Amino acid sequence: MNEKIVKEAYTWLGTPHKNYAKVKGIGVDCGMLLIATLEGAGKVEKNSIKIKPYSNQWQLHRSEEWFKRYVEKYCDAIPLNSIKPGDFLLYQFGRCCSHGAVCVGDNMIIHAVVEQGVILSRMDDIMLFDAHGETRLRYAYRFRGDE
Repeated sequence: MNEKIVKEAYTWLGTPHKNYAKVKGIGVDCGMLLIATLEGAGKVEKNSIKIKPYSNQWQLHRSEEWFKRYVEKYCDAIPLNSIKPGDFLLYQFGRCCSHGAVCVGDNMIIHAVVEQGVILSRMDDIMLFDAHGETRLRYAYRFRGDE
């Protein structure tokens, strides 16, 4: 468990969703939230992770897993049945993984959602399933420098 990442994720609750932003209380998207939690937990230096600008609908037009590749630069893949608090979860919306969340324990995640901002949700929330009732969760990752 990475308590520092979990603690930092909680401090972002209520921040509005804003594509490509990373300012607590002002705006953040789901991918930038993952970076912000690493920075706030002291795991990486602030602004050391550089992300190229992207559309908020990139996943509808590409199948390239670029979001996943960014996460894999800093984190190791773990089996979905070994998720712990502080791990990052990637969900597939559209043609590839395009949504990230921080596991905070007790079947709960913190993530940035369009029109809702940063919220606390259950891992089995209906929004995280497709129309056939299948989970959109595809991958779980643990920060490589996890204590």
